[in-house]
Formats: sequence, structure tokens, C-alpha cells
Amino acid sequence: MKSLKKLLIFILIMAISLSTLVACGKEEVPATTDNNTAEKSEGNKEETAEGATGEQVLKYSDRSEPTGLNPMVNTSAPDNGVQKFILETLVAEITDEDSNVAIVPGAAKDWTISEDGKVYTFNIREDAVWNDGVPVTANDFLFTFRTMANPETGSTNAWLFDGVIENFGESLYNDGTDPTKNKQPEDIGVKVIDDKTIEFTLVKPYGYFLELLTGAQPVRQDKYEEWGTAYGSSIDKVMMNGRFLIESWDPNVQITFVKNPDYWNAENITLEKIERKIIQETATTAQALLSGEIDYMTTNEPEWQKLIMEDGRFETKISPDNAPEFLGFNVNNKYFKNPKIRLAFSLAFDREKYVKDLREGKAEPLYSLMPAVTNVGDELYSERVGGRNEIIKELLKKYPDPKVLLIEGLKEEGLDPDPAKMDVSYSTRGTTEYSKKSAEWLLQEWKEKLGVEIKIDMVEWNVMWDKVDAGDYDICTSGWGPYYNDPNALLEIYDPIDGYFNSSKSGWTGPDADKYRELLQTAANSPDNQERAELLLEAEQLLVGTGVIAPTYCLSYTYFIPKDLKGFYINPHAELSYNLMYLTR
Repeated sequence: MKSLKKLLIFILIMAISLSTLVACGKEEVPATTDNNTAEKSEGNKEETAEGATGEQVLKYSDRSEPTGLNPMVNTSAPDNGVQKFILETLVAEITDEDSNVAIVPGAAKDWTISEDGKVYTFNIREDAVWNDGVPVTANDFLFTFRTMANPETGSTNAWLFDGVIENFGESLYNDGTDPTKNKQPEDIGVKVIDDKTIEFTLVKPYGYFLELLTGAQPVRQDKYEEWGTAYGSSIDKVMMNGRFLIESWDPNVQITFVKNPDYWNAENITLEKIERKIIQETATTAQALLSGEIDYMTTNEPEWQKLIMEDGRFETKISPDNAPEFLGFNVNNKYFKNPKIRLAFSLAFDREKYVKDLREGKAEPLYSLMPAVTNVGDELYSERVGGRNEIIKELLKKYPDPKVLLIEGLKEEGLDPDPAKMDVSYSTRGTTEYSKKSAEWLLQEWKEKLGVEIKIDMVEWNVMWDKVDAGDYDICTSGWGPYYNDPNALLEIYDPIDGYFNSSKSGWTGPDADKYRELLQTAANSPDNQERAELLLEAEQLLVGTGVIAPTYCLSYTYFIPKDLKGFYINPHAELSYNLMYLTR
């Protein structure tokens, strides 16, 4: 994939990361061969709503207004948040009763996966209908994917399937100038078997394909062609097949959803109405929570946390994020081309102390690039590899004095072995008080433990990324929000050719970089999740274990939920399970 597309992905990911919710784990439907089908449904809930009392109206707030309801072009975080209520894809990625992620049947009642992991066949429900009573069919999804693959559409989520679905990218980027991009939407690897069966053929056995499907909300061909560019511009110009319907939309004030009585799983949804209000300021949001205008919120601001807890009506849930923060070293730098010097800087700051001093304990220290919630298939990555991904911890045991490691590296490069003579700059990601404080904290740590006094380059967010693009930095502050729940979503950003931090930005070349890319490609071709986990661990050991990056922390968030709201479960990789929620008022 091209660097420009990676930048687009980064922007979309960061927007999505800011709007998603947080917890741990994942449960994937066990479907790996032609004989296995998906059986778990969100309707099969362990916790029932028998205790539901009072009016079943959930109220919450968002900072931003959706731009529209056309899932082809309106895919910002607020757009996605609204469309999840009114549109249903083939599968749904939800948070279950254990706050794990579960991929469950949506418009498709079940599916099968070929033995080689490259062919997915979905069987659509007989009772899945649009809001005008017309049945949902395989053609609805065929039309959706072909429309996404048409470059004239300008689909903002189409990049998800480039290089994933057969011939998808070759159609999406067909502008008539590249003979390798000469396919038409009719050529993509999606075909209708019959009215209720659709088949996808993939380029490789991507284990996270089911998660990607949640980024393809359906449109109906007859209405899409009838309304044209007006599709999704108002609530009477969009077709809905989801759990809820939009009852009213008062722009920049409130969207009101009502339960869809014709939804196939309506009997298992207790909430009758959901009100989405626009509130931009934390103080106003907290006041709305305390006055009962909204039912839940998240804030890490101590003064509001204290006030809300003193009220006594709320309980808290603290959840880690899925977006790691890390330091990036310019491997072209005369110092940081040496892995011992990079590792010395990575090992010479106390991550536990960093979280305590700079994040008031509201974060998790990282000893791996992967946050604790990262999965490979149906199991946590850390569990599949037996904790061996905590690479920094093992390195700290091996190198208890990072200054010794630093001096060895300086000597290997023929440089002055006195760390005090080093000339190193650290570029911040912003000029806020936190950026200044965290940079000074690192300066002090490296001065005490390495004898190096770095120079702090306070630059705005966009300026820092420009410097990274140009390879004009020594050490940079960085982070990434994964679009899907798999180590590859984070590791691929350092692919030396196709990654956002490719060799021209990171400076990482040579045998280790080549091996890294080879491991990622081998993992992408394996349908076996345990084998994939081992390959991805080996890749991470090259990236983190040689100090190309230094993982630092992953934020956590505090949610305040009223004690009479039940079934509220959080995970950063999935939406809230509104099917499970109910009120006891």
C-alpha cells in the first residue's frame, strides 16, 4: 500500500480511536473450515432483562455531529457511531457480558470458511428486512461492495478491502493509467450464490476479515440509484435494516432512535429508545450526567471524577485503550543506527514511574508494542505466546545497567564513549503543558541513568509528523490506533516498504528490516492463528527487541455509569452491546 494511503488510514484510525470504547479480550466465532459455521448470536444473552423497570430510554452525549447517513462517503467517527444503530452488516462486533469482543451473526445467520482460509460464504437471514419491509438479500451486499470498489463513488472505507478481497484494489484504483489496476467492480471476489447466499474470495487468509466486514455498512440498490447524491442526506433518504430506526434528527442538538419492531432480534432488545445529544464541554457533560440529562460519561479529570463519585448514584469502570504510545528512533542517525544505543534509551526510563508521574496512574505501562486487549483470533496475543511479548522486561533483566550498553554502542560506532558528549534531540508531539512536562521528565531520566542531556524540540503535532515524513528527527513521540484487533494492525506500520513508518521515515533497513517484512508476509499467508502469533512475536522481537521503537504506555479511561443501568460492557475493539442494556428505574 502506498504511503499516502497509510496517512489516510492513520487519520481515520485516530478519529475512530477517539470514539470507541474500552476493555479487554476477544471472542471470535469458531469458523475455520467448510464444516464449521457461526452459531453465537447477540440475542443469546446470559444476563436477562427480567429486572427491567421503568421507561427504557438510554441517553448519552457525543461531542460531534454526524456529517451524513450515506455509509459510502460518511465514515467519520460520529457517522460510524450513528450508522451502527440503523444499519447492520453481515456480522457484528460487540462487547459481551465478560467485556470480551465477540464477532456474532448480523444480517447473516451463519457462515463457513474454506480450509485454506480464503473463501467465506455467508447465509443471510430469512427474517432480515429493510425498514419498508423489503427482504435483505445477497444482492444488497454485492451491490454495496461493488459500489465501494468503483473509483467514481469515492468510498472513504474502501481502502479496508484493498489487497484483501480479490481484485478489489485493482478496481478501486483503476484510473486507466496503470495496467496492473485494470479491473472493474464486477471483477472483485464477491459473488451471489443465490438470493440468500453470498461468497467472498480473499487474496490471502486474513484472520481479521470478519472484523473488516463491520466497516461495510449496506446500501440498497434501488433507493441508492433513485436518490443519487441525496442518499443519506436526511432521515427520509436512507434505508435502514438495523436494531434501531431514526425517529428524529435536530442538527447539533439531538438524534432520537427508536427500536426497530421488524428487526430479526427485536424481542431480545429491551431498550425502546436512545437519545444521542451533542455536548462538547466536559463540564457541561458532567453537569448533564448529574442532572439526569444523560446516563453515562467518561472523564479522567480529577475534579469531575471526585464530584461524580460523591454523588453516590454512579459506579465506575476503568478500561485500557487499544492504542499504544511509543518513542521512535531515527535509525539513520549516527547514534541510533546502533541497536545497543537505541536499546539503552529504551531501557533507561521507568515505565511504571512514567505512568504515575505523568498520567496520574490512569494508564498501563507497556513492555510490548501490544496493549493487553490485543488478540490473535479467539485468544489474547499475550496468552498465545505465553507472555513472551513483554520484550522490554526480558531486556531489563539482561541489561540491568543501560549506560554500559550505551557506551558499548558508542565504541562500536567509533564515537566518543562519553555519553555527555552526545548531541541528541527529542521532538515532542505538541506544545501543550503535558508535552513539555513529559519531555522534561524523559530528559531527567536519561540524564540520571545514561549521562545524556537531550535537547527538547517543542513542535506542534502536525510539524512533528512533517519532520517524521522527512526523516528529520532523532527521537520522536508517537502512537497508533489499530483499526482491527490483531498484532498485524500495529506491526504493519513499520513495514520497511509499505508501512506508514517505512524505511524513508524510520531509517530502518538491512537484514533485520528485510526479515521483519518477510515475517509479516508469512503470517499473512497462514490460516493457523497459533502459527501467526509466533510469527508476529518474532517480528515484534525485531522491532522492539532491537530498539527501533520503545513502547511507553497505553491510556486507560474511567466511565461513570448509573447503578440502575445494567448490561453496560466496554471494549476498545467493539461497540457497546445495546442488546444487553436495560434500566431498573
